[in-house]
Amino acid sequence: MRHLFLIFGLWLSAISLLAAPTSKPNVVFILIDDLSYLGVTAYGANRLTSLDGLFENVKFETPNIDQLAREGVRCDRAFAYPICEPTRIALMSGKTNDRNFLRCKSQHASDITFGDAFKEAGYATGIFGKWKQTRGTQEIGGKDYIYEFGWDEFTCFDVTTEGQRFINPFLVKNGEINNYKNRTDLDPETGRRWYGPDICNRDALNFIENHKEEPFFLYYPMLLVHDDHKPTPDTRPKSIFNNFDEANNNRNGHTGDDRRYFPDMIAYMDKLIGNVVKKIDDLGLRENTLIVVMGDNGTKECFSHVMADGTIYPGRKGGNADNGLHVPLILSQPGVIPTAEKKKAYRSYDGLTNITDLYPTFCEATGVPLLKQGELDGRSFWKQMTGEQMEEHREYIYTWFNGNNPHTNLSDVLIYAFTKDFKYYKPTPEFPNGRFFDLRRDRLEREGDYHVDRRWKLQLFSGINPEDLTAEQQEAKAYLQGKLSDHEFTPVTNLKIHANQNNLQVGSQMKLSAQVFPEVATRKNVIWVSSDPSVLEVNKFGEIFAKKAGKAKITIYSWDDAYPVSANESETFSKAGIKDELEFTVSANL
Repeated sequence: MRHLFLIFGLWLSAISLLAAPTSKPNVVFILIDDLSYLGVTAYGANRLTSLDGLFENVKFETPNIDQLAREGVRCDRAFAYPICEPTRIALMSGKTNDRNFLRCKSQHASDITFGDAFKEAGYATGIFGKWKQTRGTQEIGGKDYIYEFGWDEFTCFDVTTEGQRFINPFLVKNGEINNYKNRTDLDPETGRRWYGPDICNRDALNFIENHKEEPFFLYYPMLLVHDDHKPTPDTRPKSIFNNFDEANNNRNGHTGDDRRYFPDMIAYMDKLIGNVVKKIDDLGLRENTLIVVMGDNGTKECFSHVMADGTIYPGRKGGNADNGLHVPLILSQPGVIPTAEKKKAYRSYDGLTNITDLYPTFCEATGVPLLKQGELDGRSFWKQMTGEQMEEHREYIYTWFNGNNPHTNLSDVLIYAFTKDFKYYKPTPEFPNGRFFDLRRDRLEREGDYHVDRRWKLQLFSGINPEDLTAEQQEAKAYLQGKLSDHEFTPVTNLKIHANQNNLQVGSQMKLSAQVFPEVATRKNVIWVSSDPSVLEVNKFGEIFAKKAGKAKITIYSWDDAYPVSANESETFSKAGIKDELEFTVSANL
């Protein structure tokens, strides 16, 4: 009988182990390229129109994303930057662009990101889709530089050069260049021409399969629905995709870009997201996986979204009004994130949500420690998603935006702050008194006595005449002006390294810390450098590793004047500015 009880006890233990989810939840973060919140039908639009006259009131739907929204939360006031890379830098780092956007395609690896945080926490990390953020350095080439941001595996577009993203794409996979240009063979997995979104989607699914027994963080920045606009493998008749020009020149009427296929691209995007959800469902990981779908900026200005009641909402990628910034954001994790009480309804969150908020939210949802927490601008809204907290997590959003210009070029900088109802822009040469808008009546910011034209055919309107402001509007303007003052750029004046000791033994390690002065400095990033890595290595987190006996200096440099860029230039950063250093002695083991 004693043996029977023992066997029964072992059987119960095995059953409980099988039933219990892993201690660390998985994260799947899907970023759609160039699609406003109304490009997801869960938000109420159901038709698309091309301003080129190529199609009008074409019905569309995004059933897979909509289903995720029904199984979770639809965030109704999510905002990003107006274009791709400023959003991606802020997204991965949790910081506003005035802190770390130095130059386009040049994010330096000393900038700590959510990839770093999840890798440090023991997660398998993978990124599959659009990269765009670096070109590498003299020490580490662009095709390998992605590893420096915490990614174990990747298949990415726009890494060493742009090339083509859709038909016969130019991709880099785990440090190896895969250029499909002019290939005439077919993808054996699909029997169709090589299609970048299919390749990235397949590798993302393989990543999930290969890491199903351990916690994983999957970042899936999709290639769709950015231009060049092309037919998809699901476009009918099939001959259109089979014969379409693969070239990416979308000017002068070249057939490599045809906007009539934009609805097809949205449908295919939703289909690929469905593939990811199905894979997670099939593996039994759904309740232990947080799935998040978001957009990186508004829809291009050549398209309009049409609501069910006929209201037209124009696209305006590159613009700083609602239609350039307002993006879809949906979070779903059954059993953790409550759903709407009514079937087929949407539970929504009406609080302002910024692109910088995603990184801290992922960390709170999983228990992953936030790295450099004191330097982040993002605020977690996880408790609002789980229903633990009802009050909204932020009152306003602050933005510093200079397009894709280098940080030193201030000619196009727009600095603004907004609440749900009001928005204020800091003065510029064209608008010396600043600009103020009442978003309740003018969310596309078309009010004003005059406007100026900027790049990308943008029109900036002067806003409400200060003499016409109501008492409520005056109060809101003063509030937003105060918030902009809180974010005034403050330069770094000094740095200090702190260490518990200056002597180590071979094989030992220690964590150093860097103090930035003043405490309210805007740009707090530092670069860690060892004078002799063969003696003492140092990583981006300030962790030192004693390798052999000898002496070595550890130096930190400030981003404020070192200006580090991964642009494959002869000098990655300047060593002539603010710095601090400590000398360490490494002794052989006794």
